[in-house]
Amino acid sequence: MPEILRDLTPDRQVTRCELVCFPYAGGGVRVFRDWPRYLTRLVNISVVQLAGREDRMAEEFQTDPERVVALLAEAIAPLADKGGLVLFGHSLGATLAARTAQEVFGGRGGTEAVLFVSGRRAPWSARPEPDDRELTDYDYLDELTAMGRLEPGLVTNAEFARLTLPALKADLRLSAAGRGIRERAVCLPVIGLYGHQDEGAPLSSVREWSRFTTGSFRSAGIDGDHFFLESQVERVTTLIDTAARSLIRR
Repeated sequence: MPEILRDLTPDRQVTRCELVCFPYAGGGVRVFRDWPRYLTRLVNISVVQLAGREDRMAEEFQTDPERVVALLAEAIAPLADKGGLVLFGHSLGATLAARTAQEVFGGRGGTEAVLFVSGRRAPWSARPEPDDRELTDYDYLDELTAMGRLEPGLVTNAEFARLTLPALKADLRLSAAGRGIRERAVCLPVIGLYGHQDEGAPLSSVREWSRFTTGSFRSAGIDGDHFFLESQVERVTTLIDTAARSLIRR
């Protein structure tokens, strides 16, 4: 079975913390390719690479959220047993990261891990995803743009639609994983990131993630819209690096 995690730092022989990144819908390793240069070399960085994108392009898309979560939990559980672990997910990735954390860490106490949920409403305040089965492709893209999930103007790019729409549709069906997220599911520090100009995931909805954990919760605002992950890389990685270093010091 193909590996679901891609190691961005195979040259790092001595590490004391693992960072696993979950990309937004339609994204892959490319989103995080530059992150190693922003983070301490004591952190090993892996990225979730779902079937149907980048080096797994020849594989069929996975649309069963429970199957995907099971695969992620199986891949990440050994990393949790090694010591410090940071899970970071943006948008759809935040839902998958939280759902995976619930499977890996539910019932565990004293775990050295941190969960980042970025640019995503908590499941208790989530908006329903548009149903691609009831919309034409371009109406579907328009709907995602209106929700702040796509940059304006991309819907008129025919090449973008041809290359990206299939992966985007498949990934957004994985949003159903949020239905399985429970309150007080983990005992982990959770950090919610939100964009000051992101109308789709405002502070009020990100704060609702506090209900997911019996541990600590805090939120951090970042200048930008839903795409602050790419426009504010240094700010985002600084927050992650701080969390990773806190695990390393323990």
